[in-house]
Amino acid sequence: MTTANPSGNTMRALLVRETGWPNGMQVTEVPRPQAQALDADSVLVRVRAAGLNFADTLSIGGSYQEKQALPFVPGAELCGQVVAVGAGVQGLTAGERVMGQVGAGAYAEWAVMHQHRLARVPTAMPDDEAAGFYIPYGTALCALRERGRLAPGETLLVLGAAGAVGLAAVQVGKALGARVIGVSRSESKRGAVMQAGADAFVAWSAGDLKRALQQADVGAGVDVVLDMVGGDATAAAMRCLQFEGRLVVVGFTSGQAPTLRANHILVKNIDIVGCYWGPYQQLRPAQTRQSFQTLFDWYRQGRLNPAIADTVPLEGVAHALEQLACGAYAGKVVATLPIPSGVTE
Repeated sequence: MTTANPSGNTMRALLVRETGWPNGMQVTEVPRPQAQALDADSVLVRVRAAGLNFADTLSIGGSYQEKQALPFVPGAELCGQVVAVGAGVQGLTAGERVMGQVGAGAYAEWAVMHQHRLARVPTAMPDDEAAGFYIPYGTALCALRERGRLAPGETLLVLGAAGAVGLAAVQVGKALGARVIGVSRSESKRGAVMQAGADAFVAWSAGDLKRALQQADVGAGVDVVLDMVGGDATAAAMRCLQFEGRLVVVGFTSGQAPTLRANHILVKNIDIVGCYWGPYQQLRPAQTRQSFQTLFDWYRQGRLNPAIADTVPLEGVAHALEQLACGAYAGKVVATLPIPSGVTE
């Protein structure tokens, strides 16, 4: 095991004592993970920044598919500096910056990560961008390339385009050579979606989405729908698919899983696939590493530009998550965790 000589037994963290949303969670002192207790495949990092995700609100509320035992520190995405590595970890040393996903625990000064769920941070990428890169862009590439089979020249419709995954999908879709239409409930999100590189934007929240696309003069038929919203929006978007179109379901920010009519699926020979990206990282680690090599190449080429909507301190995470759940942001919100002045680690 390689270590940078960490010391201390406690750390500041956002602690959930009981499930429910919204939640009265607070920042408090909790036991800090220790280097000597690392599993062989794990890495201990000093967290520099943590990305806020809609899934965090579900986890805190107790409705997420991966349940956490109480009490727990929420947060699934972070950027940090390696402090110690387990005996089975290859190619990582203390002092390197990494980004990645954890089951929980990102909203804390220290965290333990599995070696298959992290990637080295490109030198030119700042901590706040790195903290919000791994989940949105990893999800977007897996959903569009592996699950949606998006091909150059096809048309992609991104439902929920102003969120972090949505904006990432706009950029990834363009990098894959597609024409991209971004859809969001609010006209106020147009600037963010178009700045991400969308070819067109449609503000829509209910009714006939196909007609709304026609009225916006962007056409009515698309090849792939990437759906983060769920509920009635999914069925409306599915009706926009052309023959042999693909509907890729990523999440349900509306709070409702969709109900779809099988006859619509049959008549157009539509493929409906899900993309829950989390398991890919450990079930297909080589594919995950290759995907991030592609994403980092696109980042260095300037084709991916993470949008940071806001940065907050650890104490501001609870309020920012409430705002995120209400759709207040366009882009990623990141919590920063600087080392206090005078503290040596």
